[in-house]
Amino acid sequence: MPDWRLTGRALRPCWLFALAALFSSPDSGHAAPAADLSLGVRAADASDLQISPAAATRADVMAHFSAALQFESSGKLRQALEHYLAVFKADPGNPELASHTAGIAMQFQGRPAAIKILQDAVQASPRSPAPLLNLVRFASTYPPEDLFEKDEVPTKALAEALAKFPSHAEVYEVAVMLHLTHKERDKAIEVMTQAANQDSRDPHYWLATGRTAERVWPLGQAEYSQEYRQRVEPFFENALKTAGKADAEQITLEVARQYLLTNNNERARQLCEKLSAEHQNIEARKLLYRLYVAAEQKEKALATLEQIVKQAPNDAEQQRLLAVEYDKLKQPEKAIPHLEAAIQAGGGEFGDYIKLGWELYQTQKFEDMIRVGQRTARLFPDQPLVHYQLAIAHRAREEWAPSIQHFAQAEQHANATQSELLDHLFYYQFGITLERVARYEDASRMLEKSITLTPREEAKAAANTMNFLGYMWLDVGTHLDKAGELISKANELMPDQPAYIDSLGWFHYKKGNYPAALKELQRAESLLQPVSPEDAEILEHVGLTHQALGDKAKALDYLERAAALKTPDDKIRKRIEDELKKMKSGASSSDTQKK
Repeated sequence: MPDWRLTGRALRPCWLFALAALFSSPDSGHAAPAADLSLGVRAADASDLQISPAAATRADVMAHFSAALQFESSGKLRQALEHYLAVFKADPGNPELASHTAGIAMQFQGRPAAIKILQDAVQASPRSPAPLLNLVRFASTYPPEDLFEKDEVPTKALAEALAKFPSHAEVYEVAVMLHLTHKERDKAIEVMTQAANQDSRDPHYWLATGRTAERVWPLGQAEYSQEYRQRVEPFFENALKTAGKADAEQITLEVARQYLLTNNNERARQLCEKLSAEHQNIEARKLLYRLYVAAEQKEKALATLEQIVKQAPNDAEQQRLLAVEYDKLKQPEKAIPHLEAAIQAGGGEFGDYIKLGWELYQTQKFEDMIRVGQRTARLFPDQPLVHYQLAIAHRAREEWAPSIQHFAQAEQHANATQSELLDHLFYYQFGITLERVARYEDASRMLEKSITLTPREEAKAAANTMNFLGYMWLDVGTHLDKAGELISKANELMPDQPAYIDSLGWFHYKKGNYPAALKELQRAESLLQPVSPEDAEILEHVGLTHQALGDKAKALDYLERAAALKTPDDKIRKRIEDELKKMKSGASSSDTQKK
C-alpha cells in the first residue's frame, strides 16, 4: 500500500526571488478558504536538503552538493545554481532537490528552464506523485509573464497525478486548492467525488481527504451546515471503519477531535465515551470533559475530570481545572488539595497561590493561609495581593500588628502596580483593623477613604462603613455631630436595620437626649426576630437608657437579659457583666461608656 503521507518535501524557493501569490476571494455562499499554492520561502542548509543514497556514493556529486550549499549560504546563488544542476543531473528523481533547483533557476534562467527541471523530475520518478505535485504548485504560483499566454502545465500535471495516484490524499488536496483558487468550485467537487469513490483501506487517507473535503464544503457556514455534513462526515466515518486494531484508538481520537472542531458534539461525545471506556484514553477524557461542560452536564463533567486527575496526577492544568470545579460547587475543602498538587506539579503560578489562599480562608485554615502567603511573598514580593491576603489571615487570627503591616505593604505596592486593588473594601478592612489597636485617627482616614471610594450602587457597603465609623466616634467620644450625620445617612440608605437604628439611638444617648434614644433603641429591639447572642449590646443600650431615665427596674431587667445571651464578643460580655454587678450593688452608672 503506498504511503500517501511521504510524497516528498516540496522545497520552497530561495528567499531572494520569492513571490507572493495573490488570490481572489471565493464566491459568497460557497466560500472556501483561499489557497496558497506557493512553494514558500526558506534558505536551504545541509540538514534541509539531502540527496539520494546512490548519488551520495559518488565523490563528484558530493563535491558539487557541498559547493552548492556553501555558495547559497554566502548568497552567491548564480554559482550555487551551477552546482545544483550538476547534482540534479545525477539525482533527477529527488523531488526536493528538483524543487529547490527549479526555484533558483527561475531567477537566473527563467520560468521555462525551471519548469523543464520539474518535468525532468517527473520523468525520473514515474511511481511517485511528489514531482507532479511540485510541478503543479510551482507552475500555479509562477504563471507565464505574458498574461495572455494559455498555460496548461499545472492542469495537465494535475490530471496526470489524479489518474496515476488516486489513492494518495495529497493529490486531492493540491487539486482542490488549485480549483478553489481559480474559483472552480464545481471542479473541486468533482475531485472530491473521485476521492470519495476510492476503495482505500488506509484510515489516514480518509482522515486527510476528509479535511480537504471541508475546504470544498465548509462546515462553518450555518445555512449549509446539514447539507455539507452529509458530504464531509462520510470521509471520517470511513476512517473509523478502515482502522485496524493497531491504530483504531488513535484514529478514533483524531476523528473525535475533528467532530469537536466542526461542532458535531454529539458524535464527538460518543467516540470519546467509547475511547474512555475501552482504552481509558486520557486525551479523549479531556475532550469529553469539555463536551460535558458545553452540554451543562455538570455531574458527568466533574466525574470525568476526577478520572483525568486520578490518571494523570502530575498534570498541573487538570488539577487547576478540578479545583475550579470544586470552587464552583462551594467545596473549598476539596479544591485545596488540587491547588496544592498543581503547585507541586507545575512549580506554581502566582494565581495558584492566590486561589489557594482564598480557599484556605473559606475553610478558616488561617494558619495554613499565613504559611502559604509567606511562601508566596518570598516568590512574588512585589505583588500587593499577597500582602492583602496575609493581612486578612492575620486579622482573622486577631494578630493585629502583622495584619496592619501587611495592609500597609499591600497599599504601597498597589499604588505602584495595581491601584484597582485599593477599593472601598480594602480600606474598610484596613480601617476596622486599625480600630482594634485604638489607632482611631488612622482608622478614621481609612474608613473615610472607603466611603469616598464606594460606588453609588453599593448602598449596603456604604451604609455599613458609615455606621461603623460613626459608632467608633461615639465610642471614643469624638466628632459626635459628624458621627450622627454618618449614622443618619446609613439609616437612610438601609432603613429598618436593627444595628443601624441602635447606633442612632446610642447617638441620642451620647448627646443626652434619653427619650429620643429610648424610642430608637426600642424600635431596634422590635426588629430583632429572634433575639440572638450577637444582639446583647442592643439590650444593654436599652437597659442603660432606662437607667438614665431613672427606671432602674427595667434597666436591671434588660441587663440581665443581655447577660443571659452570652454574646461571643468577650469585651462586650465582660462590660455587661460589670455593669450588672454595679447596678446590683447600687453604684451609679449614668456615665457608663460602651466598650
